[in-house]
Amino acid sequence: MSGVGSGVGSGVDEVWASESTLIAFDGRVLEVFGLTDAQRMHIAFRPTITVGSKLVTIKPTSGARLSFFYDSARADDIAAFAARVHAAHP
Repeated sequence: MSGVGSGVGSGVDEVWASESTLIAFDGRVLEVFGLTDAQRMHIAFRPTITVGSKLVTIKPTSGARLSFFYDSARADDIAAFAARVHAAHP
């Protein structure tokens, strides 16, 4: 499931990248759950999300980039989510 308001809290946009990896954005903080540790990036660091042939990559303007595998059937939902996050950049 993806789209604004699909999370537990109102106003949370989230998308499943795979059966075990969830990406969420509340308008301020981008979070990735399901990896060894949850990862968080503030929108002020303008994280860009790229959907490659096998990996999703998230690169902030400062700090480490993050890459993880995704289910190819979810590529369009992830790309639409990425566009919404990019539109929120300051």
